[in-house]
Amino acid sequence: MENDIEKLKKYIKKVGPDKYAKEYLLRKMVYLHIYIEDLTPTQANIIKQTMLSIGSDAVVNKGSIDHSVQKSDCLVFGNVLQLKMLCEKLKKQPFKLKELAEKIQKIVEGFERDCLCPGRPKQEKDDT
Repeated sequence: MENDIEKLKKYIKKVGPDKYAKEYLLRKMVYLHIYIEDLTPTQANIIKQTMLSIGSDAVVNKGSIDHSVQKSDCLVFGNVLQLKMLCEKLKKQPFKLKELAEKIQKIVEGFERDCLCPGRPKQEKDDT
């Protein structure tokens, strides 16, 4: 049985874009959902605002905004490119968000390597 990523790859190939455009477009088409536990309200708010600033969103506990909760889980969702942007922005933030960004980045890079571009030689990696 064919999965959604394989279907997308077939449709993109059928249209016939440049080989680098294929990978770039696939990164924009595929959405990831990452569940993060035990954030402070401040961390949760920064993540939500950052996701909004890059055209996506995140689900946080309603008490995060007024700090009426001590902790919030968070569901971050976006395409691969948005999640990479999130990581770059979080690396510049305080409140231990740099460490979280590195964990998210590993997840996104693993997904790219294993699902979007399996078998792609590392030296061909582009800047997108």
